Amino acid sequence: AMELLRQPELRKVLINSALVVSGWDLYMFYLPIYGDSIGLSASRIGTILGIFAAATFVMRFSLPYLTKRYSSRNVLSVSMFCGATLFLAFPFVSDIWILSALSFGIGLALGCGQPITLLMSYNRSPEGRSGEVTGIRFALNHLMHSVVPVTAGALASVFGLAPVFFINAGILAYSGHLTRTVRGSLPAPPA
Repeated sequence: AMELLRQPELRKVLINSALVVSGWDLYMFYLPIYGDSIGLSASRIGTILGIFAAATFVMRFSLPYLTKRYSSRNVLSVSMFCGATLFLAFPFVSDIWILSALSFGIGLALGCGQPITLLMSYNRSPEGRSGEVTGIRFALNHLMHSVVPVTAGALASVFGLAPVFFINAGILAYSGHLTRTVRGSLPAPPA
């Protein structure tokens, strides 16, 4: 594993995958808390989460077309920057329609993250070692599932919910930047 992690391009992709998972986890964990804090009912919070899920479906359905036209790296980078921008607006909005629109946009942005980072990690795996790379990727992603919500919860208990959305924006912006630094063009996923 350490030998694989010493490869700079592969390491960037694995870190990027973990960042995308962090963005997804923070959204799924903090949207219901934020919705409750502004007085939304459970059904409205569920509707907003459903809109997010629908957007991820739309994005994943659109990925073959988008990656063929713009490259996987560009689609992921632009999506992460767009997601970061939407997260910056989130704590200032309490209208259900605007929250729904933001949620749809965030779903589009985050919906491409896992498929593209999986493709990128596979493409940068040394021959015959793609299974190991996938295992490392899953281990890092699951580590982020544990660490990020707990850390964000500690910060939110001290500073409130808004900084969590700002941190998430920073995570996604860094992910977009990191994607831009990954060298090489990537083939589109199979249609």
